[in-house]
This record gives sequence, structure tokens and C-alpha cells, in this order.
Amino acid sequence: MMPTKMSVGLAAAVSSLLLLGACSADVSEGSGSEATTLEIVAAEPSSGLDPATAVTQASLRVTELIYDTLVDYDEDNNLIPMIAESWKLSDDELTYDFAIRSEAKFSDGTTITADDVVFSIKRAAESDALKAPLAVMKDIEAVSPTQVKITLSKPSRVFLNALASTGSAAILSQKAVEADPDYFVAPNATSGPWTLEEMVPKSHATLKANPNYWNAGYPKLQTITYTFSTDTTANAAALETGTADMTYNMVPADAVRLEKAGSIQFFEAPSPGILMWGLDKSKPPFSDVDVRQAVAYMVPREERLETCWSGVGPVSYGDLIFEDSPLYVEGEQRFDVPDDEALATAGDLLDKAGWVMGSNGVRESKGADGVPDGTKFAVDVPYENTWPQARCNTEMLQQSLKPLGVAVTPKAYDSASFYTDVAADKFTMYHAGNNYPTDDAYFAQSFTCDGSVTNLIAKWCNKEVDQLIAEAQATSDIDEAAQLYRQVQDIILDEQPMIATGAQYAVIGASPKLEGYYPRADASNRALMYATLTQ
Repeated sequence: MMPTKMSVGLAAAVSSLLLLGACSADVSEGSGSEATTLEIVAAEPSSGLDPATAVTQASLRVTELIYDTLVDYDEDNNLIPMIAESWKLSDDELTYDFAIRSEAKFSDGTTITADDVVFSIKRAAESDALKAPLAVMKDIEAVSPTQVKITLSKPSRVFLNALASTGSAAILSQKAVEADPDYFVAPNATSGPWTLEEMVPKSHATLKANPNYWNAGYPKLQTITYTFSTDTTANAAALETGTADMTYNMVPADAVRLEKAGSIQFFEAPSPGILMWGLDKSKPPFSDVDVRQAVAYMVPREERLETCWSGVGPVSYGDLIFEDSPLYVEGEQRFDVPDDEALATAGDLLDKAGWVMGSNGVRESKGADGVPDGTKFAVDVPYENTWPQARCNTEMLQQSLKPLGVAVTPKAYDSASFYTDVAADKFTMYHAGNNYPTDDAYFAQSFTCDGSVTNLIAKWCNKEVDQLIAEAQATSDIDEAAQLYRQVQDIILDEQPMIATGAQYAVIGASPKLEGYYPRADASNRALMYATLTQ
């Protein structure tokens, strides 16, 4: 299954009157009788349903179904209208004028007004999720009940993409949110195709079709039920036996096996992202760049893709943006060298850093900065206990670093507290990964000083990188942006603040009876709006 190319330009900077009902007219509406309830088994939205803070993938997959955004993406990842039926960009690229759909209503029947939009976007601009990409917004005002004007401080190629961040750039009812301090515990008066009927922590949730949804005829599915589960084996079995109609993210090996057996269909969401080894660079051994480079030569790359991810997703030997993106520019493939050369180079780097091979096959410090002589190079490497590929990859790391004289002990870690403890700097080295709607969001959120997940990914602050990313996101020239990101990648290649080995595409498994659904580059399940389920 080939991933679609990601659109990063202002694909709809001129006024557009395209309706989603029209844009999805070619989507299959099923054959024969249709079921109206879709059963999903997936992880609980543990970061809640507040778009300002619900930044985990599990939460986003629910919030995106109960809240609409001003703009959205189509099947080819082009920007299309949503709550905004059209928009215009001024000649100086500093002012957007949005026309709000007069027929758009919240699920309680109240009209979605320009004031609601202003309230929502201002709130998003102060949120952890979108503070960085919306920082370019200078002013936003309701010109009339159906018109919103947004003024930027400087041109931004990615501003509309930020407004299309499903689950994060949600359009909210100002009245409902301000009237109830606990609104986001069980949000009502929501703007999306479904509304929340029930949420039982650690158990299940139920969504019902929004009776007042503006896009007539959608959604086709009247009910979506979630059973919360992080047991990927049990989830795959439920899908195989027909107990469930959809699950994500699947272990790729399970998805490939079950599709070959004819039990399921699966989709790859070709999302920008990173798979990596995080490092505590504040103290030895990883405070030394030579040590980071040495380990980077030896970590599993192609072999981890084939063994742990069943060939699903890209591999990195130096690049952080991959070939399916228009922002891709091939750079130095520093780590794509034969195994014997990698081991020799890595060994020389550790010798230089003062880590010499000990008699028992584990390196020991001999003049290494900040470490008593005789200290063994041994590290615990935690991984999320609910992520089978992470376990596989970490066990491969243990074997890959053994010839170098680095002793790795894989540690299964409670997924509920894993990233909280990453942020608290509790780990010397750890397995991590993340996906993003666009490469622009990926770089801004992961590598800038104030990025929303920088403290989980790069764990650094580099002002030169901040400036390069800002320039890349301001220019309207895709080729120029790609070259600027190439410079960022070169800095990261030299500094190795984390060790990237590639990315993973979200794997969504579904019943063969699900029709009209398609994967998106942002890993969103918004296409369920157009889907049907045959009996």
C-alpha cells in the first residue's frame, strides 16, 4: 500500500466553495444492508477530551470525531473547507478572511458563530498542542456573525495546516465551555459528526451521530462504540473473530498475517514521524557527543524494520524526512555502512571518549569525563510495556550493542507513566516514537526549544535550529523549505540529541465489511464520516 504524498502548501489559499458532501461523493456507500454501529477496540483516551491538552494519539482519535475544525484534509491530503465554507488570503499573505457556514450548528442545535470560532482559535493558540504553530497569529476578530478575520505577524506557509489539526484546532461552543468548568469531562454541544453519549473510564465510550451536523447525509454510521484495551493481541483476535470492526494501532505482523488469511483489511497511515532512542545528555555517558555517535552507528535500523515492524514504514540512516514528502531532500546517510565498518568506527569513538573494552566484554571508563575509572558502560533501556514493537526493538538493541561492549538491559515500563517519566528525566536511554500531521508540525513540535514534545524527543534547545525551522515555515517556496530542513537535519546528524532509526506508520485494522474508509497522512480516523459497514 503506497502512502499518499503530503500537501504542505497553501493548497486552498483562494476562496473555495467545495462541500465535503460533494468531495466525498465518489466514496462507496456500501452494498446490500448496512449496519449502523461500528465497534472499535483501542486504547483509552487517557489525556482526556480537551483539545488544548488531549495530545496523545488515543485521545486525538476520539476528539477528532466529536469536534470539527475550520479546515480539514481530503483523501489526497489537500486542504478543504469544514466549518469555514471558504477563505481568502490577502496579496501580502498576512490576512485571512474566513466565511463561516451559516448552516453549521453544534449538536445541541445552537448556531456556530464567528464568536465561537474566535473563542476556539484563541484558546488553541494558548494550548500546549498548538501554541507554537499559531504563534504567528497577530489578531483574530469576528467581523460579522459569519465572518472571521485573522491577521498574521508574518507570512506562514503552515498556518492553515495548524487550523486543520484534527482534535486540536477544534471549534467549540463558547457558551457551553464557559458555563461548565467540567465541560471537557463529558463535552456536549460539540461541532463534529458525532457527539459523546457516554464515557466510562477504563471501560468504554459511545458516540452517537450528531443530529444537527451541517454536512447533510453524514455520518453514515449512527453509533461508534469504543472498548478500551491496550492488549494488542486480544484486540487483533477480536477483529479476526468479528467481535470488533476496527482496531488501531495494530502490530504490523498481526495485520499482515490476518489480511493474508482474508480475516481483515488493514490500512497504513503514512504519517510523518520518528522512531528513536532518547538520551539523557545532561550526564555521562551520553553527555559526550562521541558516545552518542558511537551508539548511533550500532543501533538496529533495517533489521528492526523487517523483524519488528514487518516492513511497514521508512528507515533512517541520517534523514528525518522521508521520500514520500515534498520536503524530502536526501542528505548524508552516515550510518549506512557495512557492519564491520560500523563496529570499527564506533569502537574508535568510544576509545576516544575514554571507554575502553574490559576483560569481560563490557567497556569500562578510563579517563571518561565525569565518570570514575572502572565504571562499566551498562544502561537500562525502558520501553512502553503495551508496545510489542518497542519490546522487539529494545531486545534487538541489546544484541546490537553487545559487540561494541555496551551492556543494555531492556525494561518493560508502565505505558501510563512512561512519557511522564521521560519528561522528568528519569531515564538514561529509552525507546520512543511519535507521529505528526505534517513534517512542519513534526519539526516544530520535536526540535524547537518550545516544541510541545521537545522534552520527550530531542531534549535540547538549539537557537540556530529554531531559526531555521521558523524560516522553513515562513517561506512559501517548498524547495527552499526543504533545504532549510536539510540544514536542521545536518545539525541533528552531527549532534545526535536523540538517535533516529526511522518512523512507523500507524496500522489500522478493520473488518472486510467496512467500506468507504481511507487512511490519512495525519493518522486521523475522520474518514469514518464517509464509511459504511455492510451486514
